[in-house]
Amino acid sequence: MQMDTKALEDIGLTNAEIKVYLTLLEIGQTKVGPVIEKSDLQSSVVHNAIHKLQDKGLVNYIKKGKIKHYKATSPNNFMDFIEEKKKNFEKILPELLLKQKLAKERNEAEVYIGFKGIMNLLLEVIKDTKKGEEFYFFSSDFEPMNEKIQDFFRKYDPKRKGKGLVVKGIVPLNLKPLFQDRIKKKVMQVKFTEQILPPHMGIFQDKIFLFMWGEKPVGYLIYSKQLADRYKQFFNAMWNSIK
Repeated sequence: MQMDTKALEDIGLTNAEIKVYLTLLEIGQTKVGPVIEKSDLQSSVVHNAIHKLQDKGLVNYIKKGKIKHYKATSPNNFMDFIEEKKKNFEKILPELLLKQKLAKERNEAEVYIGFKGIMNLLLEVIKDTKKGEEFYFFSSDFEPMNEKIQDFFRKYDPKRKGKGLVVKGIVPLNLKPLFQDRIKKKVMQVKFTEQILPPHMGIFQDKIFLFMWGEKPVGYLIYSKQLADRYKQFFNAMWNSIK
C-alpha cells in the first residue's frame, strides 16, 4: 500500500526529497547508488535532495574510507524541523501583522444613509484611536438645517473628548454663534473664516468622511492614506493662515 505523503508536502518537502528520505528510511545506511536506483531519480536530483535533507536535519552520513554512506534520521526529527519552521515564522509574524494593518489604506469607500447612519459612520471613524490624535473638520453653511446638524454633532463631542482626541475645525464666520458653546466647553478648537471651504468634510487617521445633508442625509467614508495626508496638509495650511 502506497503511503500518503501529503503531510510531508505540507511541511515543505519536495517530491524528490520525500522519495529520497523514504528510500533511505527503507534501505538504511547506504551509498548514494542504491538510492538513485530505488528512487528512480536522476543522480543530480538525488544529490540535490540529499543536500537539502541534510540542511533540514533529516539525513546524515558517515565516511567509510572516502565514500559517504547516508542514513535517514529518525522520523521524530520532523517535529524539530516543524518547530524550527514555526520559530522562523514567528520572527516575521509582527511584520506580516504590520502589513495587514497598513492594508487599511485600501482606497475603498463606504456609504451610510440617514442621520443614524452618519452617527454610525462617525463612531466607526474613532473606533481605534490613540490619545492626542488630531481630528480635523470643515463645516459649511446649510440653511435651514444648521442648528439641527450642530445638535447632531454635539452628541458626538463627548465621544471624541472621552478618547482624548484633539479636535480642530475651520468654520464659516456666519456659523460662529452655533459653535460658541462648544468652544467654551473646550471640546474643540475652531477658527472662523469667510473663505470658501470644502463642504462638510472630516479627516482622521487615514480616513476622509463627507456628508450630504438634506431630506435623506448620506455619509461617505473613504479609506486612503494618500488622500487623507493631502487634505491634512491643506487643512493645516489653511489653519495657519487664519489669524
